[in-house]
Amino acid sequence: MKTLPRVILLVTFITVALSANVLRAGSADGGSSDDQISAVSRTFVYTITNPDGPNSIAAYEANSETGELIFLDSYPTGGFGTGRLVDSQSPLVLNSEGTHLFAVNPGSNNISVMTIRDDGSLSLVNEPVPSRGVEPAILALKNDLLYVANKGDATNPPSYSGFSVEANGTLTRIKRRITLAIGDNPTHVLFNHNGSMLIGIRLGTGGLDTFAVRPNGRLSFLSQLNNQRGPFAGVFNPISPDQLVAADARLPGASTYLLSADGSLSQITSVGNAPERAACWIVAHPDGQRVWVSNTGTSSLSLYRIGTMGELSLAGTRSTIAFGRSSFEIALDPTNRFLYQLNIGAGNQSINALRLTEGRDGAGLVEIGAIGLPAGSSPIGLVVASR
Repeated sequence: MKTLPRVILLVTFITVALSANVLRAGSADGGSSDDQISAVSRTFVYTITNPDGPNSIAAYEANSETGELIFLDSYPTGGFGTGRLVDSQSPLVLNSEGTHLFAVNPGSNNISVMTIRDDGSLSLVNEPVPSRGVEPAILALKNDLLYVANKGDATNPPSYSGFSVEANGTLTRIKRRITLAIGDNPTHVLFNHNGSMLIGIRLGTGGLDTFAVRPNGRLSFLSQLNNQRGPFAGVFNPISPDQLVAADARLPGASTYLLSADGSLSQITSVGNAPERAACWIVAHPDGQRVWVSNTGTSSLSLYRIGTMGELSLAGTRSTIAFGRSSFEIALDPTNRFLYQLNIGAGNQSINALRLTEGRDGAGLVEIGAIGLPAGSSPIGLVVASR
């Protein structure tokens, strides 16, 4: 019993010493352990400004508790924008590690790679790389492969070009390209869950194409589904890898498709959503039961529920016109508590922040508030990253 105080003192000394060592280890790079914890939990939102001139990416930081955004800065991509609307999903993508952004420069026909620092700032990796086509507009990234869809123009047809991606973000072209027909107007390309296939969506001619991705990254044609109303963009169901959910701009509404092992697509269901117009951009919740679609023509967001067999039902629509017109791309934050909406309407360009609810009212969303974009922007793309 007389030795108890000494034992307590010894345990206390060891505990303090270990704590001090942990703190010293945590601050070896100049920051405290608290700083490290806050660094990995910071969330940033990015969009391409796409002005008529030198292009840049605008960066915002999100409040981790409220979802509100504050503007950080704009970072040059080394390429040029067009100052015009670009109708496509995913012109800006993030790698799985959250360390690099890949962005199109539609005015200079090239692609930029940006390193994301811990404070959310960006730095250009090498010089922009030619997209091997006219007006690059869409990117698809999976592991070490990046594919770009080039819109083309009146004399240059649309095309898909591939690149291998090094750990530091360096891009190396894959020789073979896929050429489409003038008027196809690709609006989205995306990999399936395991990266074995690439799906291309053609709004102009109402079709979906499936390509096998070979070990060397080259594409080989598998299947084509034509005579669809107006597929614009798609997302694979996070818990049912063979279900593709597509926003349909001309329906307007959404459809689900079954992707078979041979690459063929067949429609499961289709749901209209009049009087909303131009149902274009889409994002899925990781629970595999909900997708939101951005209705550009009516500046609103719609929530669709996904059944176990891929059947869709419209759960509700929320007007967001008070926070910005012409709703474009939408993105969930990594915690799935907040949804961000890019609005490109002239005179009221913004990124609108919304909080998710578990209900159906108001499309399961509640507004937090909007923040403006840099002057001269014609914004495209929206990505949310955590560091």
